[in-house]
Amino acid sequence: MRPRKHDTRYLSLMILSPAILLAGWVLVAQKGWVSATLLSPPWDVVQSAFDLFVHGYSGVPFSEHFAASLSRVGIAFVVGGALGVGVGLLRATYRDVDALWLIPSEILRPIPQLGLVPIFILWFGIGELSKVLLILLSVFLVTMVSAQAGAAATPGDVIRAASSLGAKRWQTFLYVILPSALPQIMTGLRVAMGLALSILVAAELLGGDRGLGFVVLDATNFFRTSYVFAGVLIIGLIGLLTDRAFVWISRRWVHWQ
Repeated sequence: MRPRKHDTRYLSLMILSPAILLAGWVLVAQKGWVSATLLSPPWDVVQSAFDLFVHGYSGVPFSEHFAASLSRVGIAFVVGGALGVGVGLLRATYRDVDALWLIPSEILRPIPQLGLVPIFILWFGIGELSKVLLILLSVFLVTMVSAQAGAAATPGDVIRAASSLGAKRWQTFLYVILPSALPQIMTGLRVAMGLALSILVAAELLGGDRGLGFVVLDATNFFRTSYVFAGVLIIGLIGLLTDRAFVWISRRWVHWQ
């Protein structure tokens, strides 16, 4: 089956934007308009990424750095996402729950995670728990807001129609409110995953010698700019792949959006 014309156009434009950025990067590097200390040439970044994959960093294999970061993000995302969706749905369903969470959540949401690093060190030390909890908090707050907004946007006449047909409260929630909220929940999960990866570097400020965030921070301290860019691009690629996975899941399982 031939691809449709608009699909081909979409694919072409999707490839065009990174191609333009890469071309600009190469031009700046070749002309020497920016010092290599501030902006490494792309070929140096590729070489550093290759060295990371083959030789690791700071005596640690790349697989261990990758596994450490992925486990922190994965645990925080699953637990924080589940708690956030659950609390968000409860806030949309019960006014008392919403009232209890309103002030604490709205105070926490604007605080940058870097500002919480000293508190997490005092409370939880510099081990794995503080790193996971710092990421978990960000995921929880984003998914809670998205789940609450999605559930609250359920049309009232649809809820009343279900009730008039004899649906119990749990049936109305399960078959009306939850499906209506799922598109917003999936969007919230996409945003939360991107945020979790961005918080990863801040979380790995809390000591340790493993993780992609550690690679970026350590390379920054020693002005190994090409390794900084390599680490950042690897984190970005993980974000791209997970985002596309969520889009695929959303189209397959939340097809009514």
